Amino acid sequence: MKQSEPAPAAPTRSRTDRKSQLATIAANLFCERGYHAVGLGDIATEAGITGPAIYKHFRNKQAILAYAANDLASALEGVLAGVPPSGPPWERLDRVVRALSAVVVERRRGVQLYQWERRYLDADDHARFTATITSLVGTIADLLGEARPRLPAADRTTLATAACSAIASLSTHRTQVSPRVAAAGLRGIALGVLATGLPPRLAVAGNGDRPGAAAIGDFVSRRERLLVSALRPFRKRGFHAVTMEDIGAAAGIGGSSVYRHFPSKGDLLAAVYYRAADRLAVATSTAIEGATDPGEALRRLVDAYIEFSYLDSDLAAVYLSEYGNLPADDRHALRKVQREHVEQWVRLVVAVREDTRTSYARLAVHAALNIVHDLSMARRRHTDADQIKHLVFAALAS
Repeated sequence: MKQSEPAPAAPTRSRTDRKSQLATIAANLFCERGYHAVGLGDIATEAGITGPAIYKHFRNKQAILAYAANDLASALEGVLAGVPPSGPPWERLDRVVRALSAVVVERRRGVQLYQWERRYLDADDHARFTATITSLVGTIADLLGEARPRLPAADRTTLATAACSAIASLSTHRTQVSPRVAAAGLRGIALGVLATGLPPRLAVAGNGDRPGAAAIGDFVSRRERLLVSALRPFRKRGFHAVTMEDIGAAAGIGGSSVYRHFPSKGDLLAAVYYRAADRLAVATSTAIEGATDPGEALRRLVDAYIEFSYLDSDLAAVYLSEYGNLPADDRHALRKVQREHVEQWVRLVVAVREDTRTSYARLAVHAALNIVHDLSMARRRHTDADQIKHLVFAALAS
């Protein structure tokens, strides 16, 4: 009788699976804390391995970021691959929206790579990641053109971009919501945005920011010049890639004189945050003061927020992207301010639409805010403030 062969060993996690697991953990941490604030030891601890074990899979942290971005790009390419080649346009659009919502819900913590942390990618990886997003928006715009043939091409792209931003908004907050409710809510919001109309676009020049450091002149304090001069470098290169000397040089202030106004770069960043929070608080409270009903208050609040994001986009971008680099005490204080601002929107939405549950209103508010952020802070703007306002109300009303 032939002796039986030993049973095969239980399958072990493949090297590729392990790399994907580590990249997912890293992407989550990068989005929560910022790329530069996360070390290989942090990733290893989260994964339950030793630091040196990471080098079996990645040569450095940059390689992990590239892998995470390419992994997310592949998931988005999968959404595109699933688009039916024929059929009613709205059904095909719905198919894309559902698939994209599923990807965002599944990868919620790491999807925000698209917004800020991709700026740290190498040129080739950045180009591929950006091309994938552009392709996704283009596909949705083309399908929208089939569904709404009279819609101008520029409006198709604007609506497609806004719909993607609405779906991706789930990655920008930590509101407790079940995957089923999140997917259904994001789908409804995105389809509502795609179905809305837009007013004619006015001329959009540059990035719309208020005058920068070069336009301030010599009639303001050195402290003010440092604050303004820090915004563009922080936004473009990130907090950790900018030195106090860089900021001082941009402001025309050399050497140790910079530290007479701010003891550290963290203190300067905190001052930027408090300025943004104060400006936003004043703008919103002034806007809704004297409103006669919730609808008017909401309209004024939307106008004030879009003006803040549109005209002070460098300040707003730093306010949104560099939170993790604040000193701990400032971070906790400002988080409360940001949450209260969101809740102000939620209260007004619920008051205007009394049949809307608070949890869904909160989901819609975050979607609306993310539309404002992505469209108003784009380096090459294709929308004006009035168009963004229409998109916000489409998201809130969906």
